[in-house]
Amino acid sequence: MSSPATPSAKTSVLGLVAGVVVLALLVVFAVLLPKAVDGSAGAEEPIGLPDTLPGGYTASDLEEAFAEQYDAEQAGVVADRESASREHTDEVLADVYDYAAETRVYASEDLSTAVSVQAFRAAGGAFAPERISEDDAAASGGASQELVREGDAVCIVQRAAVDPAAGAPQGDTPSYVSCQRSEDDLTVQAAAGAMTPEDLVALVDAAWDAVA
Repeated sequence: MSSPATPSAKTSVLGLVAGVVVLALLVVFAVLLPKAVDGSAGAEEPIGLPDTLPGGYTASDLEEAFAEQYDAEQAGVVADRESASREHTDEVLADVYDYAAETRVYASEDLSTAVSVQAFRAAGGAFAPERISEDDAAASGGASQELVREGDAVCIVQRAAVDPAAGAPQGDTPSYVSCQRSEDDLTVQAAAGAMTPEDLVALVDAAWDAVA
């Protein structure tokens, strides 16, 4: 078993998970919510997002997500906290909407990446950034927001501005990506930092296959 995580490691992963949840909720509840379903068949059918996603991602409400980096007691504490947060979010969604909705955050094996996934038994709503940048914004090193299609999903791609003093070009990996896939009365959307649209859509598709 690996050695217990240091305080700095704990702070890092908790900040990572909390950060992606906050970012995801800001985007999701601002522009990505599915449209209401009026009596559609299956709207209340339970969803059941999977415990794991391809690439070594494990739901953060499970102790297994932290087993490699934390000792058993620490892993249990963090997982319990994540579980309580998930339960509260799902309770709010259940109170507000007339269709099934579920949220789950997944952590990579090394806890460097967190992905927030939401699924709804409802058709997708409007999905776009508040402003779409000019084509040369990213090339010139400026902050940008793009709207792209990747497979069966549509993604909002955000890139941070490059500090000219650093002398480094803007990297290929966006600073933040959110993607939505919707068909009939099912919508799955996900958000993550420092991930390509292709990689995020692969996780969206895996979650979709698990709940469709």
